[in-house]
Amino acid sequence: MAWHKQDLLRNIERIAVGMAITRPNGTVEYANAYLSKMLGVRSGEPVELPLSLFEPRAGPSGQDESRRQPGTGETKCRELRVHSSSGNMLDVLYAVYPLCDDAGVVTHYVHFLQHLGDERQLERLSRLAFYDNLTGLPNRNLFDDRLARAVAVGQRNRSAFALFYIDIDHFKQVNDTFGHETGDELLRAVAVRLAQSIRASDTVARRGGDEFIAILEGVADQPSAACVASKLVTACSEPYIVRGHECRITLSLGASYYPRDGHDAATLLERADRAMYEVKARGRNGYCIEESPSDYGLTAA
Repeated sequence: MAWHKQDLLRNIERIAVGMAITRPNGTVEYANAYLSKMLGVRSGEPVELPLSLFEPRAGPSGQDESRRQPGTGETKCRELRVHSSSGNMLDVLYAVYPLCDDAGVVTHYVHFLQHLGDERQLERLSRLAFYDNLTGLPNRNLFDDRLARAVAVGQRNRSAFALFYIDIDHFKQVNDTFGHETGDELLRAVAVRLAQSIRASDTVARRGGDEFIAILEGVADQPSAACVASKLVTACSEPYIVRGHECRITLSLGASYYPRDGHDAATLLERADRAMYEVKARGRNGYCIEESPSDYGLTAA
């Protein structure tokens, strides 16, 4: 044999991965304790594997081709669901490796099962905690963390950034006219346009409802911030086709500017929010970077 069974078994028992050794016909010769625990198999009970997904093809004579011919055993790996003895479904990464003798003929298979449930659950919880379920954008929690970091970096490096507070004008009319499902799809479409209109290094998040917020890192002057604000307002005002309906919306965008408008997150948010309401008071469909009337980039609603 090209492999030493006892040495292999000693190493199998040391790792937290379900492992089994089978003959080509599917007979389980060995299963480690971790696999038995994963599948809920009690001591002394047989371990069953979903071997049908990995069984070697039979040749014309009905014999196992990988057993009869040298070198035909292939390593296979995929994600799948298996039943535990308690009836629960387990998401696992399942890999099968052929073991060959000195002539290259497959004599056994080694099966590896890594339970993905815990990792997947953590990933789902992480997304729920930090990403908006509707749009996939960062949510308020993740945005607040990134804003705090931007302030810290700005203080340390004496750098600047712009903060945008964005509201969809008259969004309630969309829900009232076409229904909430259409409204949700429209929010997703607006989110895509916002994300595509800024750099990958910037952050746009959904604040809640029809409100979005963005950080433009490294923006060193008001004209640069105004250029991006105008781009966002223009991009999002193009018509949307949602569920067979043509929808048109406008944005009211207020901007604040670090360090000019504040040295902490709360002050910057307050100033951007105030600037956004200034846009609404002047007719909506535009942007405002608070400083003087000449800084307004307003368009008629």
